Amino acid sequence: ANASDDEARGIPLALEEEPLAVGDLILLGPGVPQEHRSSPAVVTAVAEAHCTVVVLNSEHRLGVGECWPSFQDVATVVSRTLRLGSRVVVDGMRGARTRRLNGFSGAIVVHPRRGHPTFINKPSAPDEPQLTVCVEFDDPS
Repeated sequence: ANASDDEARGIPLALEEEPLAVGDLILLGPGVPQEHRSSPAVVTAVAEAHCTVVVLNSEHRLGVGECWPSFQDVATVVSRTLRLGSRVVVDGMRGARTRRLNGFSGAIVVHPRRGHPTFINKPSAPDEPQLTVCVEFDDPS
């Protein structure tokens, strides 16, 4: 997926610059439960003084928990790439049916039934919800 220059260089983004939004990838701070401190998470909802997040594994791929940090408990914003409307280019698809999508560009959109972001459970790993997003391709041909 495309990222801003700062994101591409691994420079954390300041929360003060722009409020959190659904789809942001963050690192959790010291005010969250011990088992989630310093963990990556994806924002799934934003309220007035806190957000709802799904805590992710170290690869930012699998959901491992959920919590509701206040904004001051967000250590940093790691990426805003998965926000609704963000422009992305698909890369890294390896499956027989999905490999052809590499190089396609589009925008992150809400899945019509499951919302944003979504988590899928594969039959081979039913207890490992995988983070997914819905992309509306510019030219799906």
